[in-house]
Amino acid sequence: MFRYLPWTREGLSVFLRLVLAVGLMEGVRSGYFAGLLPFYAPEYLHLGPSVFTLAFTLHQLAENLSKSFGGLLAERVGFGRTATLAAAFGLLALFLTPQAHAAWTLWGLGLAWGLSMSTLYPGLMTLASRIAVPGREARALSFTFTLVLPWAGIGLVGVGQVAQRHPEAALTLLLAAQGVALLLALSLLAFRIPIPRKRGETYPWGRLLLFLPAAFGQTFAPALVSLFLLRFAKESLGLEPIELGGLLLLGGGLAFGLLPLTGRLVDRRGYRLALVGGLALLGGVMFRLGFASSVGETALLALLAGVGFSLFMPGWNGFLAKNLPEENRAAIWGGLMTAEGLGVALGPAFGGVLWEVLGFRAPFLVGGGIFLALSLFYAWVFWRGRWS
Repeated sequence: MFRYLPWTREGLSVFLRLVLAVGLMEGVRSGYFAGLLPFYAPEYLHLGPSVFTLAFTLHQLAENLSKSFGGLLAERVGFGRTATLAAAFGLLALFLTPQAHAAWTLWGLGLAWGLSMSTLYPGLMTLASRIAVPGREARALSFTFTLVLPWAGIGLVGVGQVAQRHPEAALTLLLAAQGVALLLALSLLAFRIPIPRKRGETYPWGRLLLFLPAAFGQTFAPALVSLFLLRFAKESLGLEPIELGGLLLLGGGLAFGLLPLTGRLVDRRGYRLALVGGLALLGGVMFRLGFASSVGETALLALLAGVGFSLFMPGWNGFLAKNLPEENRAAIWGGLMTAEGLGVALGPAFGGVLWEVLGFRAPFLVGGGIFLALSLFYAWVFWRGRWS
């Protein structure tokens, strides 16, 4: 079995424990802010939606804006220690929530919790790249992402189902899950991310600027339409939310189902074609989606988007794994994740302005244009530059 995995057998036990710990913390986070607080805060804390939604915003800003420093800490201080600190802060925030009757208290808890979690993703992705089997880096990074991502949905749905009837029981469930995450992190307290020996070669640090457009654009473009997708589906296609969810599941399922194939393709043939082709396909889908006139056409576009994402994800991860410097890799990865987070934060506001000023198709056209521009940009970069 081990020969088919993209990670080396020697580091697999530690890695999988960290994946489970980070996944649990991600599930607790989404369950807390999106599943618990909408029911718990008004009834038990007497705090309105504007208060607990701002707590989530502060939490996200604290995490995303400090990921570069968080990545540096994960490498320098030790990933086991920073993961333990994140789990402990999350548990403390959950314990103190029943006493957070003032808005500033809930905001402070969200802020501190977000800061502590800033080390998790830069550290985990750096570790995944360091223990990847040579030649399987793209698959190692892509599969790491897919192992953690579902926990956010599990936390939201699971906790939300309990919280709408028994908010206190939902908080107890979150405490138990966070406690398990803390125990897993404590079992790895002394763990440090392996750092390769210096090769004595000079890295062209200006090259890092070439990663930023895709880091920001890959989240900014879809975020332009993220808050209006339900309304667009209803008004333009007559789709109910559950029907739209089915189309999203169709595209997402195809994307993740194809990852073993596209990841192997990238590892064997290189990341260039997958990255450029994936961006171009996503751009074309967004362009056409603004003019979609039937459910059948929308379903076809969802499938094409799934193919595009399945190409882009390993292409992007392969690009990073091959070309990011080994020195301070977690800190650099954290900086790129900050750019991704800013795309998520800024996209909906720009999309709203475009919708209001130019009509509902404008966010789709601009988003598609961003993806296509990124595709052309990286095609030019790969043609002109020297990349491994």
